[in-house]
Amino acid sequence: MKWTWKTGKKLLYLTIPEWLEQGVTVGFSTRGGGESKEPYLALNLALHVNDNEEDVLRNRNIFLAEFDMESENCVTAQQVHGTEINIVLNKDKGRGMKDIATAFSQCDGLLTQESIGMLSFYADCVPLYFFNPEIGIVGIAHAGWKGTANKIASKAIQEIKLAGGLVEDTLVGIGPCIKECCYEVDVNVASFFKSFHNPHILQQHQDKYKLNLAEANKEVLISEGVPNENIVISDLCTACNPNLFFSYRRDGLTGRMGAFIRKRKEF
Repeated sequence: MKWTWKTGKKLLYLTIPEWLEQGVTVGFSTRGGGESKEPYLALNLALHVNDNEEDVLRNRNIFLAEFDMESENCVTAQQVHGTEINIVLNKDKGRGMKDIATAFSQCDGLLTQESIGMLSFYADCVPLYFFNPEIGIVGIAHAGWKGTANKIASKAIQEIKLAGGLVEDTLVGIGPCIKECCYEVDVNVASFFKSFHNPHILQQHQDKYKLNLAEANKEVLISEGVPNENIVISDLCTACNPNLFFSYRRDGLTGRMGAFIRKRKEF
């Protein structure tokens, strides 16, 4: 199981082929191929960064077309760096796709057992994808340092368990994010990760700390019982790859990539 580049109809994006074979579409966009202008050039998918709204909506249609998906059959959330997880039902289709006001409020995670697309946005934070093939539940979560420290990954696993899924059957994809090579944090942020056990998560560098958010989320998942072999991590750093990805840490005012997931069949 691994992240793989795919050249689609018009765009280059990342996916997990093994999930696709099991009936779940996964995509993580690059910054290329859209219509936004500087500093959002070009495939900015987020409405909350003050980009031109019409450009963003066109970009969303371009990205979703790669998966034969229309915005009316997709949902998104107002991400707040929290740990709230919402269950998405058929009646929720379209929420947040054409305006921020109708998005799931104060929410950083979405799960569903319906055939509904879910879209969330990133410019360094960690995209977490969830799939339990035994009960046909899929999900996505946005994990910055606050969401990671407060264990949004654990909250998602708990919701999957409540839906009847076994932890050992759950698959997790950790997409591109800022890596420790580019992510220095101060003592205050570092203090939230002192209780983590993996020595590679937090490494002191002079008066700062290098923080590995992907490994921190992996530790949370393993502590919940997700098998190591069920977790696939992208090795791409968003800050190191300006031609591929937006990065808030690198650029400040910038666009957002999209993380998309949808199950295509009944389980």
